[in-house]
Amino acid sequence: MNIRIPEYVGVLMERLAAAGEECYVVGGGLRDTLLGSAPNDYDLTTSATPEKMCEIFSDYRTVASGLKHGTLTVISEHRAVEITTFRIDGSYTDSRHPDEVCFTRSIGEDLARRDFTVNAMAWSGERGLVDLYGGREDLECKIIRAVGDPERRFEEDALRILRAFRFSAQLGFSIERGTLLAAGAKREGLSNIAKERICTEFIKLICSPYPTEPLAQMCELGVIGYVLRDYRPSAELITLLPMMQSDDVARLGFLLSDVSESEAREILCSLKCSNRQKSGAIAVAKNARRQIASARDAARLCSELCENAPFAARASVLLGASEGYATELVANNRAPRSIAELDIGGEDLISLGICGREIGKALAFLLEAAMEDPDVNRKERLIELVKEKYIGKGE
Repeated sequence: MNIRIPEYVGVLMERLAAAGEECYVVGGGLRDTLLGSAPNDYDLTTSATPEKMCEIFSDYRTVASGLKHGTLTVISEHRAVEITTFRIDGSYTDSRHPDEVCFTRSIGEDLARRDFTVNAMAWSGERGLVDLYGGREDLECKIIRAVGDPERRFEEDALRILRAFRFSAQLGFSIERGTLLAAGAKREGLSNIAKERICTEFIKLICSPYPTEPLAQMCELGVIGYVLRDYRPSAELITLLPMMQSDDVARLGFLLSDVSESEAREILCSLKCSNRQKSGAIAVAKNARRQIASARDAARLCSELCENAPFAARASVLLGASEGYATELVANNRAPRSIAELDIGGEDLISLGICGREIGKALAFLLEAAMEDPDVNRKERLIELVKEKYIGKGE
């Protein structure tokens, strides 16, 4: 099998081979290449020890933060490539990290420690594809299957449970029955996983092209409780989720649109979401069933939600609160979202003889008028309106 890899990766493999070491492309980069898609990055594995790697790449810029576990990051043509020594993981007592790792000279032993068959293949130009667990067949059959005993894999690292559902959502693959049942049986291990890691995997999952079946399975198996606490999204929300924009705020907000604001906040805080994710998702959730029937409705939504308004509009349409044209009303909205966007300011009003609290009232009046008709937001027209409303009445 001939696989084309980028030159910045190839030169590293050639350097290791010239030093008498084996080197293979592994992981997601190889999986995506076999699927015919362009990988975002490439990982390599090698027979070279960490110390030997440091010698081989002494003239490269490197990052040695993972060297304890055998990983050296090498910067090649301004791209980071992780190179890891063949290794065997020891026991896992925290459901996440091996207590120790042992380095080996066997690519087979290295592949045996990996999570799923589609990620447990290796390739080199000299040896071709090394596939000891049927990963290529599972790719062709679109199956996510654990390497070896699935319960043991999930006992070692409980985050693999969410990774199984995430890969299913990303690739549109089914999870093999034994692997799926083991995920449910070993779900309690997720209580030992940092919420930040759970959040990262969950957001990747819900923003993927095919999240419906994995989310439904997580609910059925009780896995979702380790992510969303006591909340179970409805079948309607899970089914419609892929039709939302593939954005973390959009999909988090849509998924939480059936809970109260306080409950949504508790869930997002428990997941250690960022402030942007929390405020945005809550805004989308609160407005997911808001009716948007006119340009004025759209202008108000944009004024209140700013960049998150298109997400709420899409949710409103999907959930039947608004007609399909609501998304166009929001997309085409030209109305100012705040007083700061008016083509007139306080100094202009002072020059017209308006002062004190009347300035704020006048600006608020003008914003309402411009939201009703965006064409009003021209200085000359705004001044006319002010004169009609205030000066013309002797105010």
